Amino acid sequence: MRILAVSCLRDEGPHLLEWVAHHRAAGVTDFLLFSNDCSDGTDAMLDALAPVGVVHVRNVPPPGKSVQWNALHLAWRHELRRAADWILHIDCDEFVNLRAPLGGLADLVARCDGADAIVLPWRLFGHSGRARLEDGRSTALFTRAAPPGCAYPVGATQFKTLLRRKGPFARLGVHRPRAKKGQHALWVDGSGRALPAALAQNEKRITLFGLREATELVQLNHYALRSAESFLLKRARGLPNRKGRAIDLMYWVERNFNNVEDRSIARMSAATEAALAEIAALPGIAELHSAALARHRAAFEALMKDPAELQLYGRCLLAAGSTPLSRDKVADLVRRYGAAHG
Repeated sequence: MRILAVSCLRDEGPHLLEWVAHHRAAGVTDFLLFSNDCSDGTDAMLDALAPVGVVHVRNVPPPGKSVQWNALHLAWRHELRRAADWILHIDCDEFVNLRAPLGGLADLVARCDGADAIVLPWRLFGHSGRARLEDGRSTALFTRAAPPGCAYPVGATQFKTLLRRKGPFARLGVHRPRAKKGQHALWVDGSGRALPAALAQNEKRITLFGLREATELVQLNHYALRSAESFLLKRARGLPNRKGRAIDLMYWVERNFNNVEDRSIARMSAATEAALAEIAALPGIAELHSAALARHRAAFEALMKDPAELQLYGRCLLAAGSTPLSRDKVADLVRRYGAAHG
């Protein structure tokens, strides 16, 4: 089974090797990775990763088109997409977390026999009290997360999609693929159960809000912040699909959940370490990784000379963790939101 991972990357050098190793260990056979405007050597790292199944495309979108949507358009037309059995579009801060006894994504597909699209529900992981960028695996450093069933902000209930290449799809999307006109796919949740038509047939629906939590087979660990230092660097880099969206204290507060410990992904760490050792032996890759770390740390020190960035850094440290809302409070907010928006 050929499983293709597609992603759009900019300045992900400190985290790239773990991400590739983890997903190789999880059963990804091919990586189609797009880079743009890198200043930390991520593009050079991608070139060096060719021996482990990475195909690197330098992404130069036409004027006015988003970097991420251009990459998705190119990916759909690429020969690797046509050769794949299953396709997964995820970001470098998202890690597939397979439940026991699944050994890889092929096992997940087998458990969801007949599905065209398998939902990978997000689980938001906070900064776990870490202020500075450390040279270590995100899956080991950041183990504090939102509790099960966290429904607010609604973004906590978003998902990504593992899709069957032969399914009735016309193109990739950020969270979910677009269906061919007049055709419907069979969608299943993270427990392998069929999803209702209200989600499966509504291409604008990118959240599981209102549905029961379903992560018996898989969840997607989302390390959207990592450390406070990494968050400031992410803010400086910007988002690949929403140039106008602020990465500010509110962005931090809506994602910095450290309420419960979740080390469930650790069952995959031995396989990841083996894959990481293979990658670390590639010519020049260790030096590129070290250089990327140094560039990130230097960029952070430069940011700290800006009073506004220094102030935000301090406020992130003060906002050490967000509190999940009760069901009653979430329901009240939803009611008020509906009333305010007609």
